[in-house]
Amino acid sequence: MAIGCSSSARRRALSRGAGRTGAADSVAGRAVSTGEVAATVYQHELWLAQVLEANPDFSLEAATPVFRWGFGVYSEKYGSIEEIPDGATISLYNDPANEAQGLWLLEEAGLIELDDSINTWQATQDDIVANPKNLEFLLLDFAAPTPDEFAGQLTIGSDYKDTENIQNLVKAFQDPRVQEFLAEDPAVKGLLLPYED
Repeated sequence: MAIGCSSSARRRALSRGAGRTGAADSVAGRAVSTGEVAATVYQHELWLAQVLEANPDFSLEAATPVFRWGFGVYSEKYGSIEEIPDGATISLYNDPANEAQGLWLLEEAGLIELDDSINTWQATQDDIVANPKNLEFLLLDFAAPTPDEFAGQLTIGSDYKDTENIQNLVKAFQDPRVQEFLAEDPAVKGLLLPYED
């Protein structure tokens, strides 16, 4: 069983909702930071924070949320959350932002409970306070709508945010027709979910 975003039709979605080294190697982030390209449209806030921490020379910022990834609990073996047996192994991505997101999703599904005193978006396995099915977790290399922190952001170079081109780009992504496209176009429907305030 794996937690994550998948476009594979072979995987069966059990519920809808929602590598530690990946942030350090950000060719796209460098290209945006230097102005080689105008923006990217895939990073959520926590991933962007990891990229900036790993690359202090980058000058990037989130300009506007655009979409939510279609995340879920997927299994080729079990048809529902209820079928997951005691002691099952759950795969999570091993970078902090996506591990936290996977744990949030498992909590939403009722499989675990996280410590109320921690920031959910920074949760790790150490923050699990209840695991009634004694689930095991396997961290994988990076390979229901989610909260705002996990929305894909239009990420721009901070040094270029006041230029006319970038301001026009931000306006274009804020146009309601983008959300209509995400909701209606069969090519992205279900994979990229509309962002709602």
